This record gives sequence, C-alpha cells and structure tokens, in this order.
Amino acid sequence: MELKITDDPKYYNQCLEIRKEVFVEEQNVPLELEVDDYEKESVNILLTLDDRPLGTVRYRDMGDGLIKVERMAVRKIARGLHLGHTLMNFVHIHAEENGYTRAKLGAQVHALNFYEKLGYHVSSDEFDDAGIPHKYMEKEL
Repeated sequence: MELKITDDPKYYNQCLEIRKEVFVEEQNVPLELEVDDYEKESVNILLTLDDRPLGTVRYRDMGDGLIKVERMAVRKIARGLHLGHTLMNFVHIHAEENGYTRAKLGAQVHALNFYEKLGYHVSSDEFDDAGIPHKYMEKEL
C-alpha cells in the first residue's frame, strides 16, 4: 500500500474531478462557483492511495505570511481513513517550508470540530457560501 501526496500541477485535473464529485455532485454547489478565478494561482495538492486519487486540497498566498486553505475534499469511499487530517498536515508543512506563518480557511459549519482538532479557532460569525453555512477559522503554523 502506497500513500502519495503531491503538489505537481500535472495532477490538477484529478484534483478537480474529486472536487466536482464532492462539492458539485454531493453538495450541489454550482460548477461555476466551484471552479473560480483562483485556480491557477493556488497550490493544488492531490492525495492518492495505490495510485487511486482520493483527496485534494488547495491553498493560496494572501500576503503577509498568510495562506487561505480551500477546497479540501475526500471521496466518499475513503472517508473515515483520516485522509483529511493527512492532507491538512501536509498543507501546513508545505506552507511552513515556503515561509508562511498563518493559515485561514472557510469551514463548513458541520466540519468545525474537524478543524478545531487541527488547531484552528473560529474567527468569524456564520456566513453563507454556495448555500452552505460556513465560519472562518485561523491558526498559527
């Protein structure tokens, strides 16, 4: 069994397919909201298990040592295997290695506990994003 995580841009389409499956098909997010203007300036990360793409996340530079973590998704068949934690830990390490000191994300309200376990704290009131309740969360890297 091999677990691989990569930020190689050649895997972008696999990242996008996972996001479409999770956000567009499962959560009914319109495709035009899921694929946005930040696609090409983001670092897209793909997680595979035995060469099967199972999860993805992206982050982008917000300036002043801050990254915004976005679009974290794990395929339904792989949920419960802690791959989300693996992806997020990789993002934190990757960002730190590139000089970032803080991370911010918009968490779906049902996932707040997941991000709190990773050291994030809520930093906003609830807001709507693509018809889904969210709150901003932040952490020091």
